[in-house]
Amino acid sequence: MSNSTPPGQRPPRLRDDEPIALLVAFLAFGAIFFWALTQGREGFNWADFIPGVTGAAPSKAPAVGLSPEPTISATPTDSTVSPTSAAVPDQGTTLLTPASPAEGSAAQPESISPTPSASPAPTTPASSEVGESSPKPTPTTVPGSAIAFSDVPKDYWAYPFISQLSALGIIGGFPDGTFKPNQPVTRAEFAVQIQKAFTKPDQLSTKQFIDIPAGNKWAVAVDKAVKSNFMSGYPDGNFRPDQQVSRTEAVISIVRGLGLQPPADSEALLQPYEDRNQVPDWARSRMATAIEARLFSGDPDTKLLSPNQPATRADIAALLYQALESNK
Repeated sequence: MSNSTPPGQRPPRLRDDEPIALLVAFLAFGAIFFWALTQGREGFNWADFIPGVTGAAPSKAPAVGLSPEPTISATPTDSTVSPTSAAVPDQGTTLLTPASPAEGSAAQPESISPTPSASPAPTTPASSEVGESSPKPTPTTVPGSAIAFSDVPKDYWAYPFISQLSALGIIGGFPDGTFKPNQPVTRAEFAVQIQKAFTKPDQLSTKQFIDIPAGNKWAVAVDKAVKSNFMSGYPDGNFRPDQQVSRTEAVISIVRGLGLQPPADSEALLQPYEDRNQVPDWARSRMATAIEARLFSGDPDTKLLSPNQPATRADIAALLYQALESNK
């Protein structure tokens, strides 16, 4: 048997597409070799090695170790600026107020905007800003320590009464350090002073007044003054809290609340006073009771009771102190 070519067949030869395949293989090996030489540099684009393909400029991958653009996180204690905000100049930087921890929201970078004309916003709370002025506190009374009021000198006639009651915490002054002894007292203010001075048990039931609705700032003091029988309202159902209390009304309230008995001869006790006839008939016996009990003596110099004049803060202080002394 021979190896000669069968009749009618020609020796094999390369097909028309085989040179192209060899060329592609050569280019592939060349590309791999080129890639090995340029490893670690910018890299290459496969589109540059594929015939007939024209691509855009290759996109660059992010460099190793860079994180996405940071944001500002709100913290409950301070306004810490992140690296992003550090790129903004310190001058004229305005910080967004941090959200509360409960809200769970973070301030966005857009909240930082340079304002060259403004100075940096302070990070301290508003309540503790340097230079913030606070109102002068009202003088507080320490038990056993009297308040030295600027308008009540030691030679003032009511100084002993005002001094003692301030030490007991029954009366106080105003934020400017004054007592204002000549200022008239309203019925509501008198009720508050009675509530502080006396701790008598209730004798009467609660009465609801038209002008003292539930929740009114005077409601508790008025209720206590009425139930302990020191004060009462008017027949029309009102208490009239803003009405000034007269000297007669103040004296009668204390006499009634303490349950003092009238003297045998009321008119005899009123006789020394020149304005005795100005005392209303319904109040004459109790006015005499107050004089006898040394709760009230009028003006010792002029011998005037001035029964219809508004009771001042000094008048009420003297009356309450004498009442407390007599009730020991």
